[in-house]
Amino acid sequence: MLRPRPGRVRGHHRGGRPCSRRDLHPAAADHGGHGAPRRRGRGERPGRRVAAAGRGLRRGSPHAAGPPPRPAGAARLKLSVQVDRSFGGGFRLALAFDVDCSVLALVGESGAGKSCLLDLLAGALPSRRGGGARGGAHGEARVLLDGVDLSPLPLRARRVGWVSQEPALFPHLDVAANLQFSPHAGGLREVTDALDISHLLQRMPAHLSGGERRRVALARALVSRPRLLLLDEPFNGLDERRRRGALSLLRRVSLRFAVPTVLVSHVAEEVFGLADHALRLSAGRLVAQGRPAAVLRAGETCVDNHLVGRVRGPDEVEVDGIRWQLPLPEGAEGELALAVFAHDLLLARQAPVGLSARNIWPTRVLSVEPLGDTLLVRVERPELVLTLTRAAVDELQLAPGVDVFVVLKATSVVSLGRA
Repeated sequence: MLRPRPGRVRGHHRGGRPCSRRDLHPAAADHGGHGAPRRRGRGERPGRRVAAAGRGLRRGSPHAAGPPPRPAGAARLKLSVQVDRSFGGGFRLALAFDVDCSVLALVGESGAGKSCLLDLLAGALPSRRGGGARGGAHGEARVLLDGVDLSPLPLRARRVGWVSQEPALFPHLDVAANLQFSPHAGGLREVTDALDISHLLQRMPAHLSGGERRRVALARALVSRPRLLLLDEPFNGLDERRRRGALSLLRRVSLRFAVPTVLVSHVAEEVFGLADHALRLSAGRLVAQGRPAAVLRAGETCVDNHLVGRVRGPDEVEVDGIRWQLPLPEGAEGELALAVFAHDLLLARQAPVGLSARNIWPTRVLSVEPLGDTLLVRVERPELVLTLTRAAVDELQLAPGVDVFVVLKATSVVSLGRA
């Protein structure tokens, strides 16, 4: 298998076993393609065939007007995995789990086996390998998705959308052609609008920024109408503001297109922002699973809230019926993506007075659960999570159903741009 980095042939990857399949361009892995694009015919200019497809997309071709990959609403991920597989260097991945969730997060330290498991889910590694295989790999893996055994199927037949840490696009194809490379491509217009890349359709990958490349790679995975979306640290290398913006966008896209997702991440904000179930791996073993708050450890408790607010006036937005005062970018209008860290929110049992904070409103506690050495408190309208010490929760006697007031400083809210 090819990887998007120098020396990409898997001659030095996980035991040094060369790929037994014919080489697959890394971009093709995003949508179960069938290898590199065909050679162009004599006299055909580079990009000629696919440029027309891009123009057709804007005119409203059948593909562009096609239905989205899935109907709106959270699709469930019913995944059953049994793995006992050894690799070169003495590493062994041995675990089993059954999950029924919308977004599954894989967490753990480097070398725990997260990316290895993702490779097996995608079909990039054979599900069965005899002890005589080069690199010392042996064992087997069984993967059932919605009760269907994917184990015998190669990557191209699994209908899995795969977005790696370094988005790999076909460099000689424009964005429109990259999106339409999959034989299953559909719902292009809705996806490109949702990811705000319609204006990039005729641009070549070399002329895209890092954030634009990531959005195009995600769009290509979505338009392939995958049964499962695999995200391998998709925000790696982004600064805080861009990462928060990308996370907010991915959260909205995940809800809109309802594709069951497996996310590899070591950042708590990403796990809390997207996943409703998490697995912790360590040295190739499954050591914990459950709700993200129960799986993450102390020191991994930075939590972000992502919301959508509608501009109602100068420096004022409405979020789920509650009006907030906060500094807005000049000319802001319509719906904005907003983010606020859980540790920047305060709770009070009575309406506080004499504070500099501009936003105070009544609400109710929905849940209280452990999160490392703190507690995660969830409130309603708008639904937010806060991280509080155990002493604070005990003193305020917080429990589900208790009426409270939320205190929010205007400067704690970050506007991430148009929603």
